[in-house]
Amino acid sequence: MEGVSLQEILFLLGPNSGELVWNIFLYILFFLALVTLLMMPDKNLIPTLLMSAVLLATLIAKLSLSSRTRPIFDEREFGMLIINIIPFIFPLLTAGVIRAKKTKARAPAILTGLIGAVYFFLFWFIVQRG
Repeated sequence: MEGVSLQEILFLLGPNSGELVWNIFLYILFFLALVTLLMMPDKNLIPTLLMSAVLLATLIAKLSLSSRTRPIFDEREFGMLIINIIPFIFPLLTAGVIRAKKTKARAPAILTGLIGAVYFFLFWFIVQRG
């Protein structure tokens, strides 16, 4: 069994691999989820885990869409559908579950969820529905 080199992973995560439209969506989702995660107040375990799952799902989606030889999930697999649903649902759950009344983390979480919804429905309509 052959291993995957770090250079190959970095190339697959870069902007030159995969289609540009999906790359832009995934980069925006990743950075908005990271901003939301950093803006969250302390002692919010469930929202932190939800936003961490969004970060992981965007990385898995990027690696799956970039690699044609050994994808994690194929474009039309059920697993890819679930990976694309996570950036749509989990940020909205995070915005509703954050405990602090006056937190600035709700706005980027809602924005992440809305962009995740656009990405999910476009990817489903263009790629997966076929």
